[in-house]
Amino acid sequence: MDAFYFDGRSSRRHAARLDALPGCLSLTLPSGEQRRVPLADIRVSEPLGKAPRTLRFSGGDFCEAPQNAELLALLNTIGYRQSVAVRLQSRWRWAVFAFVFLALTTGAAHRWLLPWGAKIAAPHVSLSFMDRLSAEVIMMLDGQLLKKSRLDGARQKEISEGFKKLAVADPELASRQSYLRLYFRDFSQPNAFCLPGGQIVLLDKLVELSANNDEIIAVLAHEIGHFRERHAVRRLIQSSVVGVIAAVYFGDISSLLSGLTTILLELSYSRDMEREADDYAIAALRRQGISPIALANALKKLSAAHEKRDAAHENKEKRKDFRAIVSGWLSSHPGSDERIHRITTAASQAPEDSGK
Repeated sequence: MDAFYFDGRSSRRHAARLDALPGCLSLTLPSGEQRRVPLADIRVSEPLGKAPRTLRFSGGDFCEAPQNAELLALLNTIGYRQSVAVRLQSRWRWAVFAFVFLALTTGAAHRWLLPWGAKIAAPHVSLSFMDRLSAEVIMMLDGQLLKKSRLDGARQKEISEGFKKLAVADPELASRQSYLRLYFRDFSQPNAFCLPGGQIVLLDKLVELSANNDEIIAVLAHEIGHFRERHAVRRLIQSSVVGVIAAVYFGDISSLLSGLTTILLELSYSRDMEREADDYAIAALRRQGISPIALANALKKLSAAHEKRDAAHENKEKRKDFRAIVSGWLSSHPGSDERIHRITTAASQAPEDSGK
């Protein structure tokens, strides 16, 4: 068959003829020069539609030949066999199997492997870096959404003292005490949330919604649980890994790195993380002599408040802007019936039983 020959030193192509012999290829150039190339010294490119295929030789030179039946017959004659991957790709059943397998393994990695890896990596992430990143989030929220707290100084001091008692009572937080800080802010919805740097934000509406200090302390204990277990860092790692993989395939990794604060705002905790934070809160409240029922009551009130908000807005189109994203995130902690049931059950048990 006819082909084009390239000497590997220039882009100039030469007409050539390829002849198949048992175990080798005979190459004839217009000058009359002939070469025999053993099969072991030939590397054939994979087929890609109707694109020409490349036959590379050990000396760095190569030939280009059209992808057709003639080429396949020539390769078959010299004893060349397609790789397993090429043979499988040419069969639609194997292609479907590969697609399904890839989808399942990707889903499994995202569901189990990625959270496990994030849990291992989170303790090694610098808290000072997370503190700076969280400070940027606070500035962003203060500039566009949150307002200065309307609580008087005495009320803030009272809550802050209860918050400090929670943190001091846990010896595992001793090395991170300086990062745990409580911020008071005002917002249209009741809530509290913890940033990965240890900044816990308590919103005025939650204080107004609570019947007593025990319910406020219960919610703060839950948020300290998120910080203690590095939940926000773990979720940030998971989201960043997914973003990096997407950036590798689609480009523009710089936008991912520069948008970490926005990514952080869109994080939400998994059910397992919420359970871990609830379990921590239950133990922390018992250390303070407070019944875990206080946490269940707070979650009931939060759930009712958010359900009321959702009912009021169910017929309104949601705005896809920064304020809408952050507003939804700040309201992402309503208690579920499952969590409330778990907490109520734990409260009815003796402390030594609930820890089993």
